Amino acid sequence: MESEAHAVYRGRPLDLDDSFRLLQLLPGHLDEPVTIRLFSAQLSAAPSYEALSYTWGDPTLTSVIEALSDKGEDEHKPGLEFRSTANCHAALKRLRNPDANRVLWVDSVCINQSHIPERNHQVNLMARIYRAASRVVVYLGESDENSVVVLSWIRELDQPSDFGNGSGALPPSKEAVEGFFRRPWFHRIWVIQEISLAQKAVVVCGKDEVDWGSFTVLYQHNENATRAARLELPYPVTFASRYNKPYRDGAMTYARRLVRMLGRSRHCEATDPRDKLYAIIPLVNIRDGSRTEESWGEVLGISVDYSLSVDRVFTDMAVALLNQQVPLDDVLRHHVPGHEARGLSSWVSDWRIQRENSWRHAKYERIFKGFPGFGGHPVELMFDGVPGIILDKNGTRPAVVGYTDSSTDRCPIRVHAINVGNIIKTGPVCSVADDFFPVSNWKELVEEARRQGSVVPKLERLMEIMITLNLGYPNSVPRGVGLIERYNEEMEKGTCPRKPLRQVIGETASRSGARARHEMDAILSVCDGKRLAITDGGFVAVVPGNAEVDDAVWVLDRVRMPFVCRRTGSGEANGVRLIGASFVFGIMELEAMKEHVSDVRAKAEVMRRVEELVVE
Repeated sequence: MESEAHAVYRGRPLDLDDSFRLLQLLPGHLDEPVTIRLFSAQLSAAPSYEALSYTWGDPTLTSVIEALSDKGEDEHKPGLEFRSTANCHAALKRLRNPDANRVLWVDSVCINQSHIPERNHQVNLMARIYRAASRVVVYLGESDENSVVVLSWIRELDQPSDFGNGSGALPPSKEAVEGFFRRPWFHRIWVIQEISLAQKAVVVCGKDEVDWGSFTVLYQHNENATRAARLELPYPVTFASRYNKPYRDGAMTYARRLVRMLGRSRHCEATDPRDKLYAIIPLVNIRDGSRTEESWGEVLGISVDYSLSVDRVFTDMAVALLNQQVPLDDVLRHHVPGHEARGLSSWVSDWRIQRENSWRHAKYERIFKGFPGFGGHPVELMFDGVPGIILDKNGTRPAVVGYTDSSTDRCPIRVHAINVGNIIKTGPVCSVADDFFPVSNWKELVEEARRQGSVVPKLERLMEIMITLNLGYPNSVPRGVGLIERYNEEMEKGTCPRKPLRQVIGETASRSGARARHEMDAILSVCDGKRLAITDGGFVAVVPGNAEVDDAVWVLDRVRMPFVCRRTGSGEANGVRLIGASFVFGIMELEAMKEHVSDVRAKAEVMRRVEELVVE
């Protein structure tokens, strides 16, 4: 056999029109070598085929597949050696018929992954390929005792065998179901598209097969369950189960729905980080009736291009969103601290970071509709008694400066901003993973600010304002703070068994119900990775853990969360990099608003405080 993998594709590039390549899987038994034949076709006139949805797995673990010529030569003539990932090889062995050919589309085999133009072309076609397949076959891997029980139960939900006499499959434990859904397929970015666009789909796990419709029934069953019994289903399952239903965000533009979905799917994994965008863009419904998923590139001015760097793809997306009138607030809502050392501009979301913006756990972030310092209605705001500024309801839009030079993928923007103050003191960083929540130190900082004349309530009330504006359980936050303090004391003394902080909080809150547990868990989720800080203006703020003394807190025009920024020292006089969103007590809520300011000179004074920042 010829060992060069590229020889399998020699003379057959796929970079025009709707051409694509299919795989004919020759018959055989489970323990026999896998033999295939590749042939080219056109989507507009393709034979019936199935599309495989699976996970590539470790690319260093490979197995040999024999690829025969598509020239109609003798099947017994040795073919070319093709090395596939072990997962792909296992899927083909499992799906092979014992006595008949089977026609499949398998991305890692049917696309020459080393030929960038072909890869670009085929990825652009993938939505059409999965939609045109007679069936999508989901391969989860080989079965185990747990998967057999869970799949039997999922099938039973959809197709009860007991006819009401109670003899059907018993539901497995919640832990067993969640263990099943930890299989890698449920957490990959591409499978969202693959299963959502399928006309029909079947899930294969070892010898077991379950129709995908049964998973949709599971989703509906889960939606009707009590909060305590509800499962945390993977995003691909929830999205695919809702995909063809009326879109709750239907009033939003295509681009705004896109950025929201990018945020919801950011925890999904991808071998190539660029696929975090390429896999999602075609899925967002375009509601104007004149576009389909095939024309999504025209909407954004972005096409699949694996010759571009990851940073350039992420930056192009961010710029395209601004050009599509997506508010800067929506873009920055997915900003996660931690990519300062990368080549990205600091305002561009780094989708390689899988954790979400933890401010989403704060009810404030979801319900507050104004913008601190900049009226969104319009409104006039007060910063500690100083009148704010007036802008029209649309505010001003950030100006894209453009790529600075050919050697970098950074693209600064210019945005109006008001300085809230510079950080003069910080507390320790809260780290839930390390069971460290420095409540006592944070309380001391609040008391220090109060002694210096800052009008700020005690720490417990600050957390209530930040996390639970419409408290279901008014005492849950003070109780949670007290629990954390006692936990810290007992851990320091060594007087109790070692337990994770989140577990202790959860067990205690559960006695008051699921709502109380949710609110107390929000304390940990919002504060994790953050520290308390005092500014030179007397404000107390919760800031990112990587914020430092001398960093400045700015309110950006039409952005609802103030941001900690750091001077860059570049050629730009007002050049800054965003460190992360913050919560500044005293300017976030309606107590900071002033509807009527009669002193025109005071307004003019504040207008002079508005600066234009270059966010690099």
